[in-house]
This record gives sequence, C-alpha cells and structure tokens, in this order.
Amino acid sequence: MRLNGFDLNQLVCLEALLIERNVSRAAERVHLSQSAMSWTLAKLREHFQDPLLVRSGRNLVVTPFARDLFGPVTELLTGAHALTTRAPAQTSETVDRELRIVASDYVMSACLSDAIRRAMQEMPNLRFDVLPLTSGAGQALSAGEIDLLCAGQAFEVDQPPNELLFDDVFVCLACAEHGPTTPFDAAAYMSRRHVVVRYFENRMTFEDETMLWREGLKRSHQIAVWSYALVPQLICGTPLIATIRSRIAERMAAQWPVKVLPFPYEQTPVRALGYWHASRDEDPVLKRFLEIVRDVAATDKR
Repeated sequence: MRLNGFDLNQLVCLEALLIERNVSRAAERVHLSQSAMSWTLAKLREHFQDPLLVRSGRNLVVTPFARDLFGPVTELLTGAHALTTRAPAQTSETVDRELRIVASDYVMSACLSDAIRRAMQEMPNLRFDVLPLTSGAGQALSAGEIDLLCAGQAFEVDQPPNELLFDDVFVCLACAEHGPTTPFDAAAYMSRRHVVVRYFENRMTFEDETMLWREGLKRSHQIAVWSYALVPQLICGTPLIATIRSRIAERMAAQWPVKVLPFPYEQTPVRALGYWHASRDEDPVLKRFLEIVRDVAATDKR
C-alpha cells in the first residue's frame, strides 16, 4: 500500500535498519534476504533524499535526519501493532493467538515454564513463542516486537519494570558425593573452584559476583557457561560449586545428585522483573497470563 508515493511496507524495514545499523542484521530481523534489504534501503534513500546510514570505518551510523525519523517511525508501528491485535472480548476457550516472550533461562526454569503449562490448560489455543534473552532484547521491547520480557534485575532495560514477578536469594550448589559435607564459611567458599554463569559472550555477570566485587573478592572459576541448566551436570562428580538462585537450586536438587548449601555472605533479595510495551497495557490475554505467573511464583515460594 502506498501513501504519498511511499510504500508503507518499507516502514518496518526502515525501523529495523535504524535499530540494527547493519543491513544483514536488519534483514534477519524482518525475515528478508540481504539483497532485498539492500534494495529497500536504496528505495528509502531515494524517497527521503538522504543516505540514512553512512559508513564510518567498519560500521554504519545513522544520519541526523534518520535519527529524527526513528521516534515517529517506532510510534507509528507500535500504534499499528496495537490496532491490529485488538479483538472482541474473548473467553478462555476462544482465545486463539500467540504471546511472544523473551525470557532468561533462570526465569523460565524458576516460574515461566510452569505458568505456560497452566495457561495452555486454561486457554488451549494460546500459543507461545519463547525467545532467549539477548543483548538486543531491550530494543525489541522498545519497538513493540515482543509481548513480554522477563529477566533478572541485572539485565538493563531502558524503561522502568512494569512488575516485580518474584524475588529470590542466592545459595550454593554442590555435588552430593564430592562436595562439602557441611556449610562452609567465606574463606572456604573463596578457596573452592566455581562454575559460573555468564550471558552475552561472557560479558553479563550477576548480583552474586557484584556482591563479591564490592568486598574486593574474585572467585576462581574453572568453568563459565551460558545457561543455568548446564550447572548441575557440570558439578556432579566434581568438587566444584556454583552460586545460583534458590528457586532453581531446589528444583535441581530434586532431579540431580546435588545438594543446596547457604551462600556465606550477607545478601539482599534479587528480583525477577517483567516488562512490556505501553501498547500492551490493556491486552487481556497478557493480563491473564501475568496473573497465572504471579500465582505460580507465590505457590512456589510457599
């Protein structure tokens, strides 16, 4: 469809280009080939009479004109999304749609997987597209591309959280046979070798590591992995220990030959937070799913 000679379909590509500042990644974002995205960029440049993206060394940077376009384009597409997802009031049996969720593996294991199962029992035709937490998740949230983002407080998002999903504390996980036989003090904890979890190509750390840094301490880690799900299988049969949140530690102890020990430092509760775009504020399906998440989190805490 054209408006004032402009193909409105190209607005989605324009937003992707301004966010990614890379033709290949923008093409992946909107499921186009790189050649199709390059062709669209040429058409956008022709229409706006501006290069939009210019090369600076090995990178592309947006022009001042393109920077001014970003806000209106995002606002327009967000409004379009809100309009096209409106529907008459539905009962649980008639809900027929998809929720797109980005979540850390911790939040998935601690709560969301149970909540999704319960939601599907209540709304049989509700579908879920669950995506991993990545460094670009905040941009997808701002662009209205996802319905819900769930992550721990260590993940930085350019908006205040909409909801505290649940809180948690850190504990230590050790092999039941080869790990410590009794809870250890701070000195014994620091003398151990650790399995640590880090996201985003080893760049994102978590609150337990921050607590230690503030005390001037640094753990000696032998293994760094990208997922909490890998922790129990890596410590089993070894003297290694891991520091993880209690909600998933208890689940792991029920499934693996591991035991849970106290974290030997003073700590404050860590939070799991939920974020959604303003266009989803009145989404009845998302509201109901969040109610289920709250109930699951409260039940698990008890």
